[in-house]
Amino acid sequence: MNKQKAFLLRLPEEERCLAKQLASQLGYSENRLYNELIHDGLLMREQMLYIRQLKNTYQKVTAAQVLELLDKVPDVPPELIDEILTLE
Repeated sequence: MNKQKAFLLRLPEEERCLAKQLASQLGYSENRLYNELIHDGLLMREQMLYIRQLKNTYQKVTAAQVLELLDKVPDVPPELIDEILTLE
């Protein structure tokens, strides 16, 4: 069970009006809209942080290290799920 706590969210009135309109158009409550926006925003920020960490890592890796790692990959065809599908 998720515990939920209430907290005060301060928004400019103009943004709150836009949020109310959007929630209404989506058939959502205002609370549900904010909840989904915050959830999606957190996921997006988490992914952005991960990408930043990947960039920091690859900037420290040399081409020789990459080639050494690739030499360890077995020479087998990709599994069906890993094949790139082309649209014809």
